[in-house]
Amino acid sequence: MIILYLILGIFIATIGAIPLGAVNLVVINASIKENIKKASSITLAAGIGEIVLAFFALHCSMELSDFFRENQWIQILFITTFFIVGIYFMSLAYNNNHQNRLQSPIKLSKSKFLTGFSLAVLNPPVIIYWILAISLTNKYIFTLTAQNPLSSLLLFFLGIYVGKIGTLYFYSKWGSKMAQKQEGSKTKFHRITGVALILISVFQSIKFVVE
Repeated sequence: MIILYLILGIFIATIGAIPLGAVNLVVINASIKENIKKASSITLAAGIGEIVLAFFALHCSMELSDFFRENQWIQILFITTFFIVGIYFMSLAYNNNHQNRLQSPIKLSKSKFLTGFSLAVLNPPVIIYWILAISLTNKYIFTLTAQNPLSSLLLFFLGIYVGKIGTLYFYSKWGSKMAQKQEGSKTKFHRITGVALILISVFQSIKFVVE
């Protein structure tokens, strides 16, 4: 039974990490500009950041849920930011086609570990995701609270870490493969990323209006 906490952590973290987000984009970019080893620092730090968010959601699910519901400007800021960044990536793709040079879509700080951790933690949509995931777990699977045995919670957080860094590793492999191909693939990456971010902002806008 206790092993289910590990499996649940891996599953929830993987599902949450699959959508293209800020951390994923930075990992891909680091793999393209440098190599997988350099991107691994971002990946490992993002895994720790994911645990921090899950920990907060586990302790303060109700309070955080009310906070985001009462402060809708946070969602609006998130939607606007993703739309602007999406347009920026599209412009990079256009410029690369005409200038035939690579421009860095995301500037990495000197500390890649700090970059990965910051991008993972400073992400309101992910906090909302963990609040929802933990709420659904409590409702349909089994009780998951801070009062659970320490051993089960440790397995749950271990699963989160494995799921997060495992998913980001596949993204880094994708970036590495793109770097080995022709220059046009990098322009394609910019275009795909831009479209993805714009679609995310549109989807979140529709969801925000409906709710």
